[in-house]
Amino acid sequence: MSRSPIRGTTRAQQVGLTLIELLVSIALGILIMGIVVIVFLSTNLSSKAAQAQGRMNEDAQIALEMLAQEIRKAGYNPVRSNGAQNDLGQAGWGIFACDTGFKDATVASMASLQCNNSGTSSAIAVTYEGDVYSGKLTSATPAKLLDCIGNGISSAGSYFIVQSRLAVDGNGLSCRGSGDLTQSQTLVDNIQSMHLRFAVSDPSQATSANAFGYLSATEINAPVSALATFTSLQRWNKVLAVRICVVVRSETAVISDLAGDGINPTYYDCDGNSIDITDGFFRKSYRTTVILRNHGVGYVDK
Repeated sequence: MSRSPIRGTTRAQQVGLTLIELLVSIALGILIMGIVVIVFLSTNLSSKAAQAQGRMNEDAQIALEMLAQEIRKAGYNPVRSNGAQNDLGQAGWGIFACDTGFKDATVASMASLQCNNSGTSSAIAVTYEGDVYSGKLTSATPAKLLDCIGNGISSAGSYFIVQSRLAVDGNGLSCRGSGDLTQSQTLVDNIQSMHLRFAVSDPSQATSANAFGYLSATEINAPVSALATFTSLQRWNKVLAVRICVVVRSETAVISDLAGDGINPTYYDCDGNSIDITDGFFRKSYRTTVILRNHGVGYVDK
């Protein structure tokens, strides 16, 4: 009887991990996961920071545009064909401001506005003649011109007398309009403060379009010695330009680990001072300059 040849067989050897190899693998896995988490968190924070910066830029652009639009009209009161001007009911006042805000922004006359004894943000009031080209009219009869917050202004015959009083109230840029000066409405959120400087025509010359320099509202109201011989109305009517600066704050806190290394992030305020950020909110100052084309250049009463 013949036997079947016995085939050679081999047994697969099972290879396992040693304890050291297992520990190394776990450590590498933890390291990789840690890197992934760090990259994710970093990307997430960067995304939030970029979104916050973008929102701040938008808020600043809108706020500066609104301020410039109203301030640029200050004192507008065109001369008619007979050489006369309309009565705006403000005794010649076209612009007035305070570095510390208004004590009572609801008074009807700009001549009655007074400054707060203390404050950290400017307020400005302007008046001008309005018409169908400077704003929207209501559909009611008779039509009314809309003020800065949408209240209707009744006409004074064939024209409208417009007032706008702008300030930073709470956490935003607010306005009161002559449609109803008792009402204030926030126009742009996240505006922390507003600071204004005014270029005044040279007081050493009877008529001059050259700027004496950029002065604060306090230096015009006080006034500085070079302007001391002129009335308050004369000084304000000779403002040639307004330099506007607003400090904008991010909508949410986006800076973490404040002072973790003993150093806080900073921003530069409107005076160029470096300010520590201690609450996690981004801040940045934005600037623009507005030329006033509706004011005279001499120091004479209107």
